[in-house]
Amino acid sequence: MKSVQFIKKEHIGHLYLNSPKTKNALKKKDMGLIRDILNKEAKSDIYALIISGRGNVFCSGADFTELTSIIGKNKKDQGLQSNDMSKLCDAIQSFPLPTVCALNGSAYGGGVEIACACDFRIAVSNVEIMVPPAKIGIHYHPAGIKRFLNIFGASATKRLLLTATKMSEKELKNVGFFDEIINEGENIIEKAQDFIKQCKELSPEAVKGMKLSINDIVMDSVNIQSLNSRIKNTLESQYLERRLKSIKAKNSK
Repeated sequence: MKSVQFIKKEHIGHLYLNSPKTKNALKKKDMGLIRDILNKEAKSDIYALIISGRGNVFCSGADFTELTSIIGKNKKDQGLQSNDMSKLCDAIQSFPLPTVCALNGSAYGGGVEIACACDFRIAVSNVEIMVPPAKIGIHYHPAGIKRFLNIFGASATKRLLLTATKMSEKELKNVGFFDEIINEGENIIEKAQDFIKQCKELSPEAVKGMKLSINDIVMDSVNIQSLNSRIKNTLESQYLERRLKSIKAKNSK
């Protein structure tokens, strides 16, 4: 059984974490595989990506059985600033198409960061989250802290990381973690598809460019040359040309 599955359906990519027996904990090889999929699909014919999990838990973060070797390596390296979870979440956040995290269940540790790296979050009811590095004795990597701050704000981020307590659905609603919570009996993937399908009718150049620019601004990594290039791409796009011709034709009637 593959631990990561990727399926295309109606020009939407569906990426599933497929290790329900281990609560979709991710091994190093799994994270590398997901990054490879993202690199490939960034240039494919899909217009959006949905990330979800099999079973009752979305993701429990990095596989604990690999944690000892990872920490041992990083003691002699640069700490945990560039660990595999950080690289994976960077890849998800920088993916040039809209991403929806379809939370089929609760998320823990790096699973929470994966959800934060996505553009939107849709969830089943009764989801909870927890980020436990302080219980283990680890300083969470800076890029991950930044992602938490952007989604939760300073107060909730401090609670997540400094107290390692669980946050309930009600608390997550209050801090704006969810874009939507589905009703009992509804299908999480179908709702995610409905949520994102409106992007299909929009300018791909504008959507891609603004997503990357928003992320750059949020992460304090704006490059003016890249920003100007994205703006130029929209001004030179066939989509804009068609829309202007359509508007002109309507006004001339």
